[in-house]
Amino acid sequence: MTLEQAARSRKILGRIGALIFILFFGSVLDSCVARFREPLFTVHLLPGESELVDGQVDHDLKELSLLRVETSPEAVQLKIGRFQPGYWLGGNMWIGAISAAADAPDGTYELRVFALDKPRKEPVAAFRAIVYTDAAALRASYLSLIRRTFDVPPGTVALALIPALALVLGLMVLLGRRVERLLAGLGQAEVFMVKAAPGGHEVYFGLGRRHGVQEGMTVQIVAPNGRPICEALVRKVDEGNAMALADERAERLPLGAVVVVGDDAAKMD
Repeated sequence: MTLEQAARSRKILGRIGALIFILFFGSVLDSCVARFREPLFTVHLLPGESELVDGQVDHDLKELSLLRVETSPEAVQLKIGRFQPGYWLGGNMWIGAISAAADAPDGTYELRVFALDKPRKEPVAAFRAIVYTDAAALRASYLSLIRRTFDVPPGTVALALIPALALVLGLMVLLGRRVERLLAGLGQAEVFMVKAAPGGHEVYFGLGRRHGVQEGMTVQIVAPNGRPICEALVRKVDEGNAMALADERAERLPLGAVVVVGDDAAKMD
């Protein structure tokens, strides 16, 4: 792969990565907005479907028989199956499922869970189950734009985009190293940092002693298209990197600006 091909491929991957990140951020935002707009303890169902639910109870409550469920019609039922420790902060919680009968009419159903050792007017959990006529009506009820449009949960979309973004970033790193090696073979390196300093601006680039760079050398800074910008005097050098001091023209270098050393720099003078 030539330098031009590697640089072009890296640029294309950068745009793809930016697009994937925008989609990832949009999916996360869509999921969060939908969750905040959704009333708590609300379950959406089609006839014949069920959904898992849970609730917190006192530590000393260990028998399922001590919990009683109240619901208006029998078309929608809540059945509690077991107790288990809390997911995050410990404690005691019950696990159950809200189910809609196959012939359940569409509408909103209220379900409440009472502990027999608590006052009758204070349920330990309350749920609202909304049953829809068909899948189209259920899909139209989604508060998530992604799920309403594509019938896919936004969280699933965000998770699917993570490996795609990781792959693109990995390929960009590999291509970046390829570009660095090809540039180094030409006595050139991209500028990776510019800092204001007394007497000018410090320009940092990825060439060092092993590339023949020495303190006191004069290097040329050029735009990605090869247009000369200014000269700089090398002040610090290690094995793989160097810093050169340039004048005020280096304050705002274009993205992809390149430092040229050796014979190529002399030809540009």
